[in-house]
Amino acid sequence: MKIRTICVPKVCVQFNQPMLSEKITTHLVKLKQKKYREEFGEFVVEGLKGVEEALHYGEVVLILIEGNRRDEPEFVGMIKKAETKQVDVEFLGRKDIGPIKTTDTFPGVLAVCERMDVSPDDVINGKPIIFLDRIKDPGNLGTIIRTADWFGIQNIILSEESVDPYNEKVVRSSMGSMFRTKIFESGHGVNTLESLKKQGYTIIALTMNGKPIKMLKSSPKTVYVFGSESHGVSQDVLNVCQEKISIEGRGDAESLNVAVSVGIVLSYYMIHAL
Repeated sequence: MKIRTICVPKVCVQFNQPMLSEKITTHLVKLKQKKYREEFGEFVVEGLKGVEEALHYGEVVLILIEGNRRDEPEFVGMIKKAETKQVDVEFLGRKDIGPIKTTDTFPGVLAVCERMDVSPDDVINGKPIIFLDRIKDPGNLGTIIRTADWFGIQNIILSEESVDPYNEKVVRSSMGSMFRTKIFESGHGVNTLESLKKQGYTIIALTMNGKPIKMLKSSPKTVYVFGSESHGVSQDVLNVCQEKISIEGRGDAESLNVAVSVGIVLSYYMIHAL
């Protein structure tokens, strides 16, 4: 077998057999923690769909495939695409999988990808923006990213205290959509919203006491604000908003899931934008 050199941050190891070195394994385990994802500028994508999207839209550092699945058609195609893009592919033995997997049942492949460097200017482009105020649940954030992608909304801003968008559960539940969206992590959400107002954006918050959503008027330069799962939009953010809308219901449920709320609002936006 040809000896190859694989490099990751602070790790450079030669491989001459289909198994991971301890240093590479340690690096992958560290990427499960936010501080190391930030330090190395990398994150892990697990699953065929996510890795395919990463290869197409993202920057992939390394792909790891379960060795006994390397001849399956979908993995053969992935390997060829990786070779075309000069992305290193390594094969895992059974004992390699346990420490590095992020799911109970390993789907056969994972990739190490570079974090996307998104600035405020990247999301301030005259098109609608989703602003998420202190969203904590990674599954909700991943679903919101996927929903935004479905409706063609690419711009997302996360306020301070929100979940890390490169959290493994966020990445997995986004189903690859995170590679087609631009996610800016604001260190001070109120300041970011104030800046958007000065640039002509209308700031609209989803609340329990706003005007009916059927009165929503679509405009490209609009920021749609959604609050945390348990507390809604914080008061300091509400003070910046120019309008409030509500989703009317007929049942007795206390509230809607935030990801579902995003889907309903974006659906209304699309209907009125056409």
